[in-house]
Amino acid sequence: MKLGIKSPSKTLNSEIIIEENSAKSLSNYAKNHSKVMLIADQKVFGLWEKSLQEILPPNTEVLLIDAGDQAKSLETYGKLLKQMLEAGCDRRSLVVSFGGGVISDLAGFVASSYMRGVDWVTIPTTLAAQTDAAIGGKTGVNLDHYKNMVGSFYPPLAVLIDPRFLKTLERRELSSGLGEIIKMGFAYDKNILKLVDHIDPENPLGDKLDQASALSATAKVDIVNQDMYETGQRKILNFGHTIGHAVESISLDTKNPLLHGEAVAIGMVAETKLAELEGVCEPGLAQTIIAALNRFTLPTQISGLKPKEISEIILSDKKNQASKVLWTLPTGVGQGIYNHEAKPEYIQNAIEFIC
Repeated sequence: MKLGIKSPSKTLNSEIIIEENSAKSLSNYAKNHSKVMLIADQKVFGLWEKSLQEILPPNTEVLLIDAGDQAKSLETYGKLLKQMLEAGCDRRSLVVSFGGGVISDLAGFVASSYMRGVDWVTIPTTLAAQTDAAIGGKTGVNLDHYKNMVGSFYPPLAVLIDPRFLKTLERRELSSGLGEIIKMGFAYDKNILKLVDHIDPENPLGDKLDQASALSATAKVDIVNQDMYETGQRKILNFGHTIGHAVESISLDTKNPLLHGEAVAIGMVAETKLAELEGVCEPGLAQTIIAALNRFTLPTQISGLKPKEISEIILSDKKNQASKVLWTLPTGVGQGIYNHEAKPEYIQNAIEFIC
Protein backbone atom coordinates (compact mmCIF):
# COMPACT_ATOMS: atom_id res chain seq x y z
CA MET A 1 0.00 0.00 0.00
CA LYS A 2 1.34 3.42 -0.88
CA LEU A 3 -0.03 6.68 0.45
CA GLY A 4 1.01 10.26 -0.22
CA ILE A 5 1.04 13.41 1.84
CA LYS A 6 0.68 16.49 -0.32
CA SER A 7 1.14 19.88 1.25
CA PRO A 8 1.01 23.45 -0.15
CA SER A 9 4.79 23.58 -0.45
CA LYS A 10 6.54 21.23 -2.86
CA THR A 11 9.39 20.92 -0.36
CA LEU A 12 7.03 19.31 2.18
CA ASN A 13 5.94 16.12 0.43
CA SER A 14 6.26 12.64 1.90
CA GLU A 15 5.57 9.25 0.39
CA ILE A 16 4.07 6.78 2.86
CA ILE A 17 4.69 3.14 1.93
CA ILE A 18 3.01 0.39 3.97
CA GLU A 19 4.02 -3.08 2.84
CA GLU A 20 6.25 -6.02 3.69
CA ASN A 21 9.90 -5.25 2.96
CA SER A 22 9.16 -1.58 2.29
CA ALA A 23 12.52 -0.75 3.87
CA LYS A 24 14.21 -2.26 0.81
CA SER A 25 13.11 0.78 -1.18
CA LEU A 26 15.51 2.93 0.85
CA SER A 27 17.97 2.76 -2.05
CA ASN A 28 15.49 4.71 -4.20
CA TYR A 29 15.76 7.67 -1.84
CA ALA A 30 19.45 7.31 -0.96
CA LYS A 31 20.73 7.63 -4.51
CA ASN A 32 22.25 10.98 -5.44
CA HIS A 33 23.10 11.67 -1.79
CA SER A 34 26.73 12.11 -0.82
CA LYS A 35 26.44 10.30 2.53
CA VAL A 36 23.77 8.45 4.47
CA MET A 37 23.64 8.95 8.23
CA LEU A 38 21.57 6.26 9.97
CA ILE A 39 20.34 7.36 13.40
CA ALA A 40 19.06 4.20 15.08
CA ASP A 41 17.72 2.79 18.30
CA GLN A 42 20.64 0.75 19.61
CA LYS A 43 18.45 -2.15 20.81
CA VAL A 44 16.33 -2.38 17.65
CA PHE A 45 19.38 -2.04 15.39
CA GLY A 46 20.92 -5.04 17.13
CA LEU A 47 17.82 -7.12 16.42
CA TRP A 48 17.66 -6.21 12.74
CA GLU A 49 21.30 -5.46 11.89
CA LYS A 50 21.63 -8.29 9.37
CA SER A 51 18.53 -7.19 7.45
CA LEU A 52 19.66 -3.57 7.51
CA GLN A 53 23.12 -4.39 6.18
CA GLU A 54 21.40 -5.74 3.06
CA ILE A 55 19.62 -2.46 2.31
CA LEU A 56 21.98 0.24 3.57
CA PRO A 57 24.10 1.94 0.89
CA PRO A 58 27.90 1.57 1.20
CA ASN A 59 28.25 5.28 2.06
CA THR A 60 26.28 4.84 5.31
CA GLU A 61 27.52 5.77 8.75
CA VAL A 62 25.61 4.49 11.79
CA LEU A 63 24.90 6.47 14.96
CA LEU A 64 23.34 4.38 17.72
CA ILE A 65 21.24 5.83 20.56
CA ASP A 66 19.77 4.39 23.73
CA ALA A 67 16.29 5.52 22.74
CA GLY A 68 14.55 6.12 26.03
CA ASP A 69 12.59 9.36 26.30
CA GLN A 70 15.62 10.94 27.98
CA ALA A 71 17.29 10.85 24.56
CA LYS A 72 14.84 13.47 23.27
CA SER A 73 16.97 16.27 24.67
CA LEU A 74 18.85 19.29 23.41
CA GLU A 75 22.03 17.59 24.61
CA THR A 76 21.53 14.51 22.42
CA TYR A 77 20.41 16.72 19.53
CA GLY A 78 23.61 18.75 19.79
CA LYS A 79 25.80 15.63 19.93
CA LEU A 80 24.20 14.25 16.78
CA LEU A 81 24.79 17.49 14.90
CA LYS A 82 28.47 17.43 15.91
CA GLN A 83 28.80 13.80 14.87
CA MET A 84 27.35 14.60 11.47
CA LEU A 85 29.81 17.45 11.05
CA GLU A 86 32.74 15.25 12.11
CA ALA A 87 31.59 12.57 9.66
CA GLY A 88 31.83 15.06 6.81
CA CYS A 89 28.11 15.35 6.11
CA ASP A 90 27.23 18.10 3.66
CA ARG A 91 23.97 19.54 2.34
CA ARG A 92 23.54 16.54 0.03
CA SER A 93 23.60 14.06 2.90
CA LEU A 94 20.60 11.94 3.84
CA VAL A 95 19.48 11.24 7.40
CA VAL A 96 17.67 7.93 7.96
CA SER A 97 15.93 7.15 11.24
CA PHE A 98 15.38 3.58 12.42
CA GLY A 99 13.41 3.08 15.61
CA GLY A 100 10.32 4.34 17.39
CA GLY A 101 8.86 7.79 17.85
CA VAL A 102 11.77 9.08 19.92
CA ILE A 103 14.19 8.31 17.10
CA SER A 104 12.01 9.73 14.31
CA ASP A 105 11.32 12.93 16.28
CA LEU A 106 14.99 13.38 17.10
CA ALA A 107 16.45 12.42 13.71
CA GLY A 108 13.90 14.56 11.89
CA PHE A 109 14.80 17.58 13.99
CA VAL A 110 18.49 16.99 13.30
CA ALA A 111 17.76 16.76 9.56
CA SER A 112 15.64 19.90 9.64
CA SER A 113 18.41 22.03 11.10
CA TYR A 114 21.73 20.57 9.97
CA MET A 115 23.11 23.06 7.43
CA ARG A 116 19.58 24.55 7.41
CA GLY A 117 18.00 21.32 6.33
CA VAL A 118 18.96 18.04 4.64
CA ASP A 119 16.77 15.25 3.28
CA TRP A 120 15.65 12.44 5.55
CA VAL A 121 13.75 9.15 5.47
CA THR A 122 12.19 7.38 8.45
CA ILE A 123 11.76 3.65 9.01
CA PRO A 124 9.48 3.37 12.07
CA THR A 125 9.75 0.12 14.01
CA THR A 126 7.07 0.51 16.71
CA LEU A 127 3.32 0.43 16.29
CA ALA A 128 2.96 3.91 17.78
CA ALA A 129 5.49 5.32 15.33
CA GLN A 130 4.04 3.47 12.32
CA THR A 131 0.54 4.79 12.98
CA ASP A 132 1.29 8.24 14.35
CA ALA A 133 4.69 9.62 15.35
CA ALA A 134 6.52 9.06 12.05
CA ILE A 135 3.70 10.45 9.89
CA GLY A 136 3.06 14.14 9.37
CA GLY A 137 6.42 15.80 9.73
CA LYS A 138 6.44 16.82 13.39
CA THR A 139 9.98 16.65 14.74
CA GLY A 140 11.50 17.82 17.98
CA VAL A 141 12.88 17.27 21.46
CA ASN A 142 11.74 17.86 25.00
CA LEU A 143 12.78 20.88 27.04
CA ASP A 144 13.43 19.56 30.53
CA HIS A 145 10.13 17.81 31.39
CA TYR A 146 8.05 19.67 28.80
CA LYS A 147 7.19 17.35 25.94
CA ASN A 148 8.17 18.32 22.36
CA MET A 149 8.64 21.95 23.31
CA VAL A 150 11.40 22.51 20.71
CA GLY A 151 11.04 21.32 17.14
CA SER A 152 9.90 21.90 13.60
CA PHE A 153 7.49 20.77 10.91
CA TYR A 154 9.78 18.94 8.51
CA PRO A 155 8.30 15.91 6.68
CA PRO A 156 10.69 13.24 5.39
CA LEU A 157 11.03 12.20 1.79
CA ALA A 158 9.43 8.91 2.75
CA VAL A 159 8.00 6.91 5.63
CA LEU A 160 8.79 3.23 5.04
CA ILE A 161 6.40 1.17 7.18
CA ASP A 162 7.20 -2.54 7.35
CA PRO A 163 4.89 -4.64 9.60
CA ARG A 164 7.70 -7.20 10.04
CA PHE A 165 9.42 -4.95 12.56
CA LEU A 166 6.51 -5.36 14.96
CA LYS A 167 7.43 -9.02 15.50
CA THR A 168 10.20 -8.12 17.95
CA LEU A 169 8.09 -5.68 19.99
CA GLU A 170 7.26 -6.47 23.58
CA ARG A 171 3.57 -6.83 24.39
CA ARG A 172 3.56 -3.55 26.32
CA GLU A 173 4.87 -1.68 23.26
CA LEU A 174 2.14 -3.18 21.08
CA SER A 175 -0.51 -2.10 23.58
CA SER A 176 0.99 1.39 23.66
CA GLY A 177 0.66 1.61 19.88
CA LEU A 178 -2.91 0.42 20.09
CA GLY A 179 -3.55 3.36 22.41
CA GLU A 180 -2.77 5.71 19.52
CA ILE A 181 -4.90 3.68 17.12
CA ILE A 182 -7.84 3.78 19.54
CA LYS A 183 -7.33 7.53 19.87
CA MET A 184 -7.61 7.94 16.11
CA GLY A 185 -10.79 5.88 16.11
CA PHE A 186 -12.52 7.94 18.79
CA ALA A 187 -11.23 11.28 17.52
CA TYR A 188 -11.70 10.89 13.78
CA ASP A 189 -12.78 7.57 12.22
CA LYS A 190 -14.99 5.08 14.06
CA ASN A 191 -14.29 2.45 11.38
CA ILE A 192 -10.87 2.02 12.98
CA LEU A 193 -12.57 0.88 16.17
CA LYS A 194 -14.51 -1.80 14.28
CA LEU A 195 -11.20 -3.33 13.23
CA VAL A 196 -9.74 -2.94 16.72
CA ASP A 197 -12.71 -4.90 18.11
CA HIS A 198 -11.55 -7.93 16.09
CA ILE A 199 -7.93 -7.82 17.31
CA ASP A 200 -7.09 -10.61 19.74
CA PRO A 201 -5.81 -8.93 22.95
CA GLU A 202 -3.76 -12.03 23.79
CA ASN A 203 -2.13 -12.16 20.35
CA PRO A 204 -2.46 -8.73 18.67
CA LEU A 205 -0.22 -9.39 15.68
CA GLY A 206 -2.03 -10.35 12.50
CA ASP A 207 -4.18 -9.14 9.64
CA LYS A 208 -6.65 -7.19 11.80
CA LEU A 209 -3.87 -5.22 13.47
CA ASP A 210 -2.25 -4.56 10.08
CA GLN A 211 -5.58 -3.30 8.72
CA ALA A 212 -6.28 -1.11 11.75
CA SER A 213 -2.75 0.28 11.61
CA ALA A 214 -3.02 1.06 7.88
CA LEU A 215 -6.42 2.73 8.32
CA SER A 216 -5.10 4.80 11.21
CA ALA A 217 -2.10 5.88 9.12
CA THR A 218 -4.43 6.72 6.22
CA ALA A 219 -6.57 8.83 8.54
CA LYS A 220 -3.55 10.77 9.73
CA VAL A 221 -2.46 11.40 6.15
CA ASP A 222 -5.95 12.69 5.40
CA ILE A 223 -5.78 15.09 8.34
CA VAL A 224 -2.28 16.29 7.49
CA ASN A 225 -3.40 16.92 3.91
CA GLN A 226 -5.97 19.34 5.29
CA ASP A 227 -3.74 21.06 7.83
CA MET A 228 0.03 20.59 7.68
CA TYR A 229 0.93 23.16 10.32
CA GLU A 230 -1.75 22.40 12.94
CA THR A 231 -3.69 25.62 12.56
CA GLY A 232 -7.06 23.86 12.44
CA GLN A 233 -8.20 20.30 11.73
CA ARG A 234 -4.89 18.69 12.70
CA LYS A 235 -5.56 19.76 16.30
CA ILE A 236 -8.09 16.91 16.48
CA LEU A 237 -5.08 14.60 16.88
CA ASN A 238 -4.31 16.26 20.21
CA PHE A 239 -7.12 14.32 21.88
CA GLY A 240 -5.70 12.76 25.03
CA HIS A 241 -2.41 14.60 24.71
CA THR A 242 -2.85 17.65 26.93
CA ILE A 243 -3.30 15.64 30.11
CA GLY A 244 -1.45 12.68 28.58
CA HIS A 245 1.75 14.65 28.05
CA ALA A 246 1.52 15.99 31.60
CA VAL A 247 1.29 12.57 33.25
CA GLU A 248 3.95 11.21 30.87
CA SER A 249 6.34 14.00 31.81
CA ILE A 250 5.86 13.45 35.53
CA SER A 251 6.24 9.69 35.18
CA LEU A 252 9.71 10.07 33.66
CA ASP A 253 11.09 10.57 37.17
CA THR A 254 9.54 7.34 38.46
CA LYS A 255 10.90 3.79 38.43
CA ASN A 256 8.38 2.77 35.76
CA PRO A 257 7.83 5.62 33.27
CA LEU A 258 4.73 5.51 31.10
CA LEU A 259 5.04 4.74 27.42
CA HIS A 260 3.54 7.41 25.19
CA GLY A 261 0.46 5.40 24.22
CA GLU A 262 -0.16 4.56 27.87
CA ALA A 263 -0.06 8.23 28.81
CA VAL A 264 -2.39 9.10 25.93
CA ALA A 265 -4.81 6.40 27.16
CA ILE A 266 -4.99 8.04 30.58
CA GLY A 267 -5.30 11.43 28.91
CA MET A 268 -8.20 10.26 26.75
CA VAL A 269 -10.13 9.09 29.80
CA ALA A 270 -9.62 12.39 31.64
CA GLU A 271 -10.39 14.53 28.61
CA THR A 272 -13.52 12.54 27.80
CA LYS A 273 -14.69 13.02 31.37
CA LEU A 274 -14.01 16.74 30.84
CA ALA A 275 -16.12 16.60 27.66
CA GLU A 276 -18.96 15.03 29.64
CA LEU A 277 -18.74 17.72 32.33
CA GLU A 278 -18.66 20.44 29.68
CA GLY A 279 -21.70 18.94 27.98
CA VAL A 280 -20.05 18.49 24.60
CA CYS A 281 -20.68 14.72 24.56
CA GLU A 282 -23.23 12.35 26.03
CA PRO A 283 -22.63 10.93 29.54
CA GLY A 284 -21.07 7.48 29.44
CA LEU A 285 -18.53 8.06 26.66
CA ALA A 286 -15.67 7.94 29.16
CA GLN A 287 -16.77 4.46 30.24
CA THR A 288 -16.92 3.40 26.58
CA ILE A 289 -13.31 4.51 26.10
CA ILE A 290 -12.24 2.85 29.34
CA ALA A 291 -13.72 -0.44 28.13
CA ALA A 292 -11.86 -0.20 24.81
CA LEU A 293 -8.56 0.51 26.58
CA ASN A 294 -9.05 -2.20 29.19
CA ARG A 295 -9.17 -4.87 26.47
CA PHE A 296 -5.47 -4.23 25.83
CA THR A 297 -4.51 -3.66 29.48
CA LEU A 298 -3.86 0.02 28.84
CA PRO A 299 -3.94 2.18 31.98
CA THR A 300 -6.96 4.40 32.57
CA GLN A 301 -5.82 5.85 35.90
CA ILE A 302 -2.50 6.73 37.48
CA SER A 303 -1.55 6.54 41.13
CA GLY A 304 1.03 8.51 43.05
CA LEU A 305 0.55 11.78 41.19
CA LYS A 306 -0.96 14.88 42.69
CA PRO A 307 -3.58 16.71 40.61
CA LYS A 308 -1.72 19.95 41.28
CA GLU A 309 1.42 18.58 39.57
CA ILE A 310 -0.58 17.72 36.48
CA SER A 311 -2.32 21.11 36.44
CA GLU A 312 0.99 22.99 36.60
CA ILE A 313 2.39 21.20 33.54
CA ILE A 314 -0.85 21.68 31.62
CA LEU A 315 -0.48 25.44 32.07
CA SER A 316 2.83 25.27 30.18
CA ASP A 317 1.51 23.11 27.33
CA LYS A 318 2.75 24.28 23.93
CA LYS A 319 -0.79 24.14 22.52
CA ASN A 320 -1.95 26.94 24.83
CA GLN A 321 -2.71 30.38 23.44
CA ALA A 322 -2.56 33.65 25.38
CA SER A 323 -2.20 31.64 28.62
CA LYS A 324 -5.46 29.80 27.84
CA VAL A 325 -5.60 26.01 27.81
CA LEU A 326 -7.40 24.97 24.63
CA TRP A 327 -8.77 21.45 24.60
CA THR A 328 -9.49 18.84 21.96
CA LEU A 329 -12.55 16.96 23.18
CA PRO A 330 -14.70 14.14 21.75
CA THR A 331 -18.29 14.95 20.86
CA GLY A 332 -19.07 11.31 20.08
CA VAL A 333 -17.42 8.19 18.68
CA GLY A 334 -15.29 9.23 15.72
CA GLN A 335 -15.77 12.98 16.05
CA GLY A 336 -14.58 15.85 18.17
CA ILE A 337 -13.92 19.56 18.57
CA TYR A 338 -10.78 21.59 19.19
CA ASN A 339 -9.88 25.01 20.64
CA HIS A 340 -12.41 24.44 23.43
CA GLU A 341 -11.91 26.49 26.58
CA ALA A 342 -13.14 24.59 29.65
CA LYS A 343 -14.16 25.69 33.12
CA PRO A 344 -11.30 25.41 35.66
CA GLU A 345 -13.42 23.43 38.14
CA TYR A 346 -14.30 20.87 35.44
CA ILE A 347 -10.64 20.53 34.48
CA GLN A 348 -9.82 19.84 38.11
CA ASN A 349 -12.60 17.25 38.35
CA ALA A 350 -11.38 15.52 35.17
CA ILE A 351 -7.83 15.33 36.53
CA GLU A 352 -9.06 13.94 39.85
CA PHE A 353 -11.01 11.31 37.91
CA ILE A 354 -7.80 9.66 36.74
CA CYS A 355 -5.70 10.15 39.89
